[in-house]
Amino acid sequence: MNELLREIEEQRRAPSETTIWSLGGAGCVIKWAESIVYVDPFLNYPSPSRTFHRAFPPPFPPEEIRKADAILSTHEHRDHCDERTVSAFRKNTNAKFIGPRSSTTNAMAWGFEKQRVATLQPGQNIHVTAETNVMAFDSNDPYAESALTYLIRTPRGNIFHSGDTTYFKGFQKIGESHKVTVAFLNFGKQIPTPEKPYYMNAEGVAKSARDLKASIVVPMHWDLWIEARDDPRTIEDPLRSISPNSRLHVLNVGQKLDL
Repeated sequence: MNELLREIEEQRRAPSETTIWSLGGAGCVIKWAESIVYVDPFLNYPSPSRTFHRAFPPPFPPEEIRKADAILSTHEHRDHCDERTVSAFRKNTNAKFIGPRSSTTNAMAWGFEKQRVATLQPGQNIHVTAETNVMAFDSNDPYAESALTYLIRTPRGNIFHSGDTTYFKGFQKIGESHKVTVAFLNFGKQIPTPEKPYYMNAEGVAKSARDLKASIVVPMHWDLWIEARDDPRTIEDPLRSISPNSRLHVLNVGQKLDL
């Protein structure tokens, strides 16, 4: 078994401890006690594309995964909802598949049983295990058919995941109503540079952190595509100016954050 996957699946966590591993791109794994939740895992090589080329191999094959309570998808794009990855969870784990309509339609088309699928709307929540639940919120992703952002509640803190949303006022409502311990926020160079950006720039990340009142900011998506790679450390100055109570924490593929 891959060493990273062995650490995720086999190392025990105390009930009060939460660990988050980066899978690169928008993907991460969250573990507390014996509960394991994947968010937007993309563990496949994409088909050749004129626009995007993957910058690094998947950290482990999805077929090796054996333990997961849920897989969350923010929207239907392949780097957030991949057939090979989703199918491996269906075959080899008892995980629930949770997402917006665009993602859950794909999951069921790929064989996920209806009773294991939960389609959420903004404002809804679902219990993943007895210890935690997932709350769904609006997204401002101009390229998705339907999209959500999530707040995952764990015994050690609340983890927000933005998917590919750009900055919008919805972050402020979340920050006013919920405590955000860690915010995973997308960041990257524009490829190409359209009227509607694919990812947030450094200022957008800082404004999002301010509105969410996030204690820790983890940039994501900056590493996945060669054409969109950017230096997440450039977020430090605008974050210090716009959201001084937030701390930047950069995770490379396979690195972890313990709460």
